[in-house]
Amino acid sequence: MTFIKRVFFILLAISFILISTACTIVPIDPDAGDGPAGSAVAQAVDVESYLEDYWEPYILPEINERRVDIATIIQTAAASGWDNAGEAYGEIRGDIGASYTFITYGTAVVIETNTESRNGFIVVEIEGQESYEIRISIGPALSGTAIRDSIRFIDFNQFVNQVDFASLATELNRLGNERALQSADIFAMDGETIQFTGSFVAPNGSDVISIMPIFLEVN
Repeated sequence: MTFIKRVFFILLAISFILISTACTIVPIDPDAGDGPAGSAVAQAVDVESYLEDYWEPYILPEINERRVDIATIIQTAAASGWDNAGEAYGEIRGDIGASYTFITYGTAVVIETNTESRNGFIVVEIEGQESYEIRISIGPALSGTAIRDSIRFIDFNQFVNQVDFASLATELNRLGNERALQSADIFAMDGETIQFTGSFVAPNGSDVISIMPIFLEVN
């Protein structure tokens, strides 16, 4: 074998090793996370199956336990800033630049329904809260990761890759919206009083709070 051929095969072998290493999927720890729900995420066959099994027994109880009146959150932010409101009532990911997310609820009056784009939303008015325009997403396109990021036992390190972690956010949005709007006519809510539960990301400089709903009921 000539010197050039030897060099070629050595370089080929090194390339193969590097590619294999880059593509290796590190096994996830089945005991990762806090409590049975956290462990279940790591063991899930797929995101859809996980949500079918854990939406009702684990995710919804945490939402109901940790939700905070939106008026309280806004008042705290107005008094001492969104970081302080987040420390008191929110959740934040360990990623650099991440914002606080909140699980919230309230009673509001629907003052506008916007379906001009697929990212439809209703604008609601909450008594005594005039600092922000508060929107609740109604779809059909549902973007953002507020629900996923507000659940404490869900962590990126429990998933094999970013695709699964992103898919979880999408499915949580779908389930929340489906549950929230199952008994509401989105084209006939103007002027109606509603009760809602949902998640949102701290606006941080914006005058709009966009809530991804988990529960919504017309009074």
